[in-house]
Amino acid sequence: MAKVFTLFRAGLLTLALALSFGCNEEEASGSLLHLNFNHNVGAQELGLNDTWYNSAAGHPFMVERLKYYTSNFALENAAGERIVIREVHYRDVEKPDTRTFEWKDVPPGEYTALSFVFGLDEVVNVDGGLPNTTTNINMEWPLPGDQGYHYMKFEGRYDLNGSGVIKPFNLHTGATGNNQNYVDVYLPFSHPMKLSGGTWQLNLSMDLNEWLQNPNTYDFEVFGPMIMANQNAQQVLKENGGSVFSIGAVEKE
Repeated sequence: MAKVFTLFRAGLLTLALALSFGCNEEEASGSLLHLNFNHNVGAQELGLNDTWYNSAAGHPFMVERLKYYTSNFALENAAGERIVIREVHYRDVEKPDTRTFEWKDVPPGEYTALSFVFGLDEVVNVDGGLPNTTTNINMEWPLPGDQGYHYMKFEGRYDLNGSGVIKPFNLHTGATGNNQNYVDVYLPFSHPMKLSGGTWQLNLSMDLNEWLQNPNTYDFEVFGPMIMANQNAQQVLKENGGSVFSIGAVEKE
């Protein structure tokens, strides 16, 4: 049975005021926070279709498409108190208008970490858990049962051991059976982010190499071109996902 996907923007400020951030009604209003999702492969900016990169398993690879969901964003202060917004952001590197997740009315405070879910948790990741848009329909997970959506489609080709033999790969991540394979991402700030109204830009970087090498070496040749029903491959990518994202510049406009 389809479940309704509910957004929790309403009541966010009420929740924030219940937390102790040392602010009062006289102080600054909420901030507009732009989370910008960027991509690189090691030290190189991601380029599609015509750029080859080295992998830890020894197979040069190129990227043809990258699409994914992030959700359940939270900001945390030094006391461990959290502001949470249960929204889903879809990112497609071929569509610049999907680069930014816009978080409105973030309460004033001094925040020390950002966290979010890479993919979709078990509440949302069910058949019909997202609105019935073309994008979400195209991201549905085509396995039997109530298994929801792809978390990610990371697709391309690899050169087998640099031999000139070119093969396809499809790193499609999602749930398999009773295994929820989403990644809990936790990113401390190097310096506290002090929000006091206005518009802020927070840049995030996804390093695609990290999906393939840390802490596990992911080998395209070992796991094959299709991994949707392969929990061993899904587990490797889930474990590697913890180091994929990093925080870049944080700036006030």
